[in-house]
Amino acid sequence: MAGGRLFGLISALAMLSCSGESGAQAQNPPPGPAQANISAAARPLPQGAHRVKRVEIIDRIGFEKPLVAFTLMIPADWQGEGGVVWGQNTGCGGSGYNTNYSASSADGRSGVQIIPSFSWVWNNFSGPGQSGCPFVQISSVQQYLQYLVSQTRPGAQIIDFRPRADLVEPYKQLNSNMPMGGGSEMRTWIEAGEVLISGNVNGAEIRETIAAIVYMNYSLFRDGTGMGPDMQVLSGSAMPAYAMRAPKGQLDFTFAEMVRKTLRIAPEWGRRITQHNAKISAANQKGARDRSDVIAKTGSDILDMQMETWRNSNNSSDRMQRESSEAIRGVETYNDPYYGGTVELDQTYDNAWQLNDGSYVLTDDASFEPYRDLGIDGRQLEAAQ
Repeated sequence: MAGGRLFGLISALAMLSCSGESGAQAQNPPPGPAQANISAAARPLPQGAHRVKRVEIIDRIGFEKPLVAFTLMIPADWQGEGGVVWGQNTGCGGSGYNTNYSASSADGRSGVQIIPSFSWVWNNFSGPGQSGCPFVQISSVQQYLQYLVSQTRPGAQIIDFRPRADLVEPYKQLNSNMPMGGGSEMRTWIEAGEVLISGNVNGAEIRETIAAIVYMNYSLFRDGTGMGPDMQVLSGSAMPAYAMRAPKGQLDFTFAEMVRKTLRIAPEWGRRITQHNAKISAANQKGARDRSDVIAKTGSDILDMQMETWRNSNNSSDRMQRESSEAIRGVETYNDPYYGGTVELDQTYDNAWQLNDGSYVLTDDASFEPYRDLGIDGRQLEAAQ
């Protein structure tokens, strides 16, 4: 699956390489920047610095009350919309919910999007059948990204592609190859990749990076009689993809990576959705046994592995485990005096500050002073011990 070329050093999501915020919530915290009226610094930021605010991605109907499902950092002057959507991912080994969130600048030309997950199936003998899945022959992450762009970005052109082995690391145990005799085999694998595309938004030429993680399940049944063709069955699931766009010449790859890494699952929703997924996974696996339904097993595996990755990332009680997880994901954990607990931010930047309105500034400028440079007080964040 996939070969790559040049392309800037950025990462993508996968909903599924996201992790949970740790630490207790502060008692009666002040209004968060998602609700506060944060002006985008009247004074320009230092070169290479970014000011971001924390926003909440809400699940409004999945449980008896609305719950924060994820938090994400976006530029302080952007506005977001969307959340967790139920009833749009019920078939094809799905879990019943999906995530569809986007945020953008006032002119709409710059933005970030969490693209919903997607599953598909293909075979060479019976057609789509009763699986309820889209019937498409996608056998690599590169092919999936090509399909995704064609379906969701009309008129856009793919400029480049590169594989993302780093995003696969938490899921590598899903790779397997089981010979079944006579040349038949059953193989599963996971891979990640990223495309850079050109397009047009609100009259401006833009560049956009989209990254995805896909899980593939392929079975080959050799015809031992020589009387007919070999039977092939292919199924796949893509975790929610991550995209960021900006006008041509303004796409900051380091910043795109920083935003991706700030996606965090909220602890209570994570616990509740883990219980939900366990029930769905058990039902899918039983269905797979009863019907030999490959796509059901694919959905179960992807749910199990996604939840396990979230749980591991969310367990900060073991410092060595936390630091190992940080190294893999390229983040640093800081104490968060505004919200309470801790916050994970991209370790690419040497200095992390929290301003008095709850927003954050990431910069490599050691001489940065919030009040002098932005007209608002703040404090430099300290790494959690």
